[in-house]
Amino acid sequence: MRQNYLYYKAINWNDIEDELDNAVWEKLTSLFWLDTRIHIEEDKEQWESFSNVEQEQLNRLLVLLTNLATYQSMEAGEIIRQSERSQQEIAIINNLQFTEMVNTKAYNRILQVFNDNKNLQEWFDWVDNDEQVLNYLQEIDTIYQSTAATRKRFMSLCVEGLMNIAYLSYPIQLSIEKSFINMGQMLDMVIQNEAVHCYYLSHKVKLLLREMSQKEVSVFREWAVQTVDKLTRIAIQMIIKYYQDERSQEIAINLVKQEANHILASVELEDIYQVDSEKIAIINAKLNRLRQLNLQNSGAKVSNVMIDRMTEEDYDF
Repeated sequence: MRQNYLYYKAINWNDIEDELDNAVWEKLTSLFWLDTRIHIEEDKEQWESFSNVEQEQLNRLLVLLTNLATYQSMEAGEIIRQSERSQQEIAIINNLQFTEMVNTKAYNRILQVFNDNKNLQEWFDWVDNDEQVLNYLQEIDTIYQSTAATRKRFMSLCVEGLMNIAYLSYPIQLSIEKSFINMGQMLDMVIQNEAVHCYYLSHKVKLLLREMSQKEVSVFREWAVQTVDKLTRIAIQMIIKYYQDERSQEIAINLVKQEANHILASVELEDIYQVDSEKIAIINAKLNRLRQLNLQNSGAKVSNVMIDRMTEEDYDF
């Protein structure tokens, strides 16, 4: 009789380790979207009114977002390798990876439509070989490939929150100030999904910290401050390098600092960055609305997630 070394246990969503898993899964599946359902072509007029400098700035940021989302879609699974708490956690991290690939497709479509379907390979060759990009991806990957369960989840939280907002800031600004309505709809879906992922990752970090000794927690928090500070400095360097407009640059830097403070607060650390709230008030109004998760974890089958039923229109592409 042939011996089978593969073993898979059927996932049981009725018997879960963490009551938040069901609510998060339902929320994430309710946020499923595809770029083909949003008519980005209708923003072409706004794009054509831009100067070459403005167009190049948006192009570069979309390519940088594509690069980061591609990395997450392929490597984020490493954060739970050999340290998964449950099959439900694996399912949710799988969702994170899939959603990031959906994001890459959306960024690509915006680039294609705005640039008249030109061959954009030179942009992708640039980002794939940019020394600063390669360096920070290596920093991230070093942690992802380690055996430090808490640090891996925390690093993914930093990528989903801090690094992404550095590049999302200008496109969000355009959706508000320059009537890029359809690009704004795509970004709304990106932001909502990432808000759920960040909340979930910070929750899992907190659970792991409760299982650690006081000394281990102290060591982790010291590392966390250093990591957030390093990534914040990297993000600001990238903003200064690729944001040509001074006001947009200031907005992006303040959003990065704000996100860094939020991440530190998630592990019960004090804010360390000064943020000019007035400069980001309008964007914050949008972000705060999109980041309202309406999750309940009082029971495995309880959540405030609205059921969005499929219609015939969902099959029109």
